[in-house]
Amino acid sequence: MVRDAAPVIAFYTDVFEAVPIERECLLDGRVLHAELAVGGHRLAVSEWYDGPGAVAADGPVVLTVAPDDPQLLLKRALAAGAELEAAADGAVDAVFRDPAGQRWSVVGASRPE
Repeated sequence: MVRDAAPVIAFYTDVFEAVPIERECLLDGRVLHAELAVGGHRLAVSEWYDGPGAVAADGPVVLTVAPDDPQLLLKRALAAGAELEAAADGAVDAVFRDPAGQRWSVVGASRPE
């Protein structure tokens, strides 16, 4: 769940080369459900709402991706506005936050110098 789905969907499309599959919107324009294909996986995005059961994206969850070219994916993410997180002691992979605050670990990507 995100506060504003349009920039998040654009980020996933640009960075992960996600392909939009479907999008359902409420009458006020909020995205009720958007489904994207990322590689052989499906990713669902919905507009954040302030109600019972709402989940914030700033929890400890980290999604891990292992792209063919990890450095290219990391470059695209940073160019699209991702924020690189400080490396944990002994961390090998790079971790960034997308515009919605979701954390992503990129396997095989070294942190840019």
